[in-house]
Amino acid sequence: MDFLSTIPGTELPEISAPTFAHFIPLLLYNPSIKAATPQTHQYGPLSSQQLDIYTPPPGTPPAGEHAKPPLFIFYYGGGYMSGRKQMLLLSPEAGNVYLPGLASFLPSKETPELKKDPKAIDKLYHQNIGTFIASHGFVVVIPDYRLVNMKTDYTFNPETDARFPSGGEDVTLSMKWAVHNLSNIADTKTVFAMGHSAGANHLATALLLQEFIQSDTELRRSLKKWASLSATFDYIHSREQRKIAWSRYFGDFEKIGERCPTALVRALEDKYRGRSKEEVGQARELPELLCLHARRDHFGAVDPQKRFWDAWVEKGGRGEMKEVVGKEHNHMSTIYSVGCGDEEVERWLVDVLRWCLEGQ
Repeated sequence: MDFLSTIPGTELPEISAPTFAHFIPLLLYNPSIKAATPQTHQYGPLSSQQLDIYTPPPGTPPAGEHAKPPLFIFYYGGGYMSGRKQMLLLSPEAGNVYLPGLASFLPSKETPELKKDPKAIDKLYHQNIGTFIASHGFVVVIPDYRLVNMKTDYTFNPETDARFPSGGEDVTLSMKWAVHNLSNIADTKTVFAMGHSAGANHLATALLLQEFIQSDTELRRSLKKWASLSATFDYIHSREQRKIAWSRYFGDFEKIGERCPTALVRALEDKYRGRSKEEVGQARELPELLCLHARRDHFGAVDPQKRFWDAWVEKGGRGEMKEVVGKEHNHMSTIYSVGCGDEEVERWLVDVLRWCLEGQ
């Protein structure tokens, strides 16, 4: 963890390449990640509506005391504009976290695989998340979802481009597909979900808007708990790119204040004005929340998370808000580090899995 404390700053342009470069050599030597062969399925009619499925290694007992492995669904982040279930870091193709200068950060003596095959780092993310959680006795689903089109001159296309509330729709469709189609390999009545950054925003939207998870009795009862990691629940201006992405996703910059997750949770409180916190929470049947942030998270995640949490508790939400273990994690290292083999660095995710199983 000492290395992470040496990275100057906390914003993504400052932390992404050096954080990637530190952990990629470690992940390249993880045989389970390299050998992973997730099954890919279509969960909706759109080209982006695909998901990957990871199953526990042979001989791995189901997590907890379940006859079948519980189902864990992970929604990656990417600022609404990037991210993939299997990322191609050196490709400028749409959806990838394109880091053309990444190679200059990688220590050549520690990454001989890259000399033989420059594409060796492809798909490390988010196969690292899928294989790690599956190794702890869960069936893991990692869906793709629609992204904001960041081209300068573009015409919005609902078939390919994200616009509120498409994230909530994609989360709901992928979760519904998993619950309806994976009962042969997973305990689909025991579902946990976690979102990172923008992925957590989409997960929150799916939970808080009545037309999504709340309108499906089976889905609502199956989802036992959810976790948000470094969520950006409302808008704080920093980079111009962030303002563009948020404006395009929410349809207009002025609409962010009424459509972001913090606004949605506050709106629930208004709908149930005059009822006690306990009644409101029970009426909505909202699952318990683990609200996480990193010690060196950027300010666009920490302050909005506190506002969301206050509103969540005010209207009867249950759960816990805390800092992830591993004192020097930043906004991206929590995800980039999984599979590196350092138990202290990965302990935050083990703690999440343990929390999910409590009381189940």
